[in-house]
Amino acid sequence: MTEINPVNQYNTINFKGTQKMDTQPETIEDFAKSAVKNLSNRAEREVPQDGDFAPVIERYVNHNPDVYANEMRLQIVPLPQSLKNEPNYNQLRYLQAVVKSPLEQPNRCVLACGTKNDILKTLNEENFAEHVTAKFDELAEDLRMN
Repeated sequence: MTEINPVNQYNTINFKGTQKMDTQPETIEDFAKSAVKNLSNRAEREVPQDGDFAPVIERYVNHNPDVYANEMRLQIVPLPQSLKNEPNYNQLRYLQAVVKSPLEQPNRCVLACGTKNDILKTLNEENFAEHVTAKFDELAEDLRMN
């Protein structure tokens, strides 16, 4: 019978237990900056010039107890079916900010409406991330008041 050597000869397993994370959670301002940049890059690839498409979403889970929100989203979505009779319906998109309360009640705001190029131009504007941060704060405060 073959003997089993209890020593790991290859040192492939190394358990050290849990390690303390020294990183702070991302702030809303940091999220807004990264979301605007990431959404712009993703829109180039994922949003067609015309026709239907899946929503392109950047999400942030809030860990700050002072902000009345569980989740914040910056997203590009097609126009709703209720606006199907609009001219150029297949080419228009919404750029939205969405905040969900701890009760999962959403509050949303359309930041821009237009073609893919219009949305990309808006996302690439200077100081647009600051505008998004202010809109997230406003939407969260509106949820708190309702």
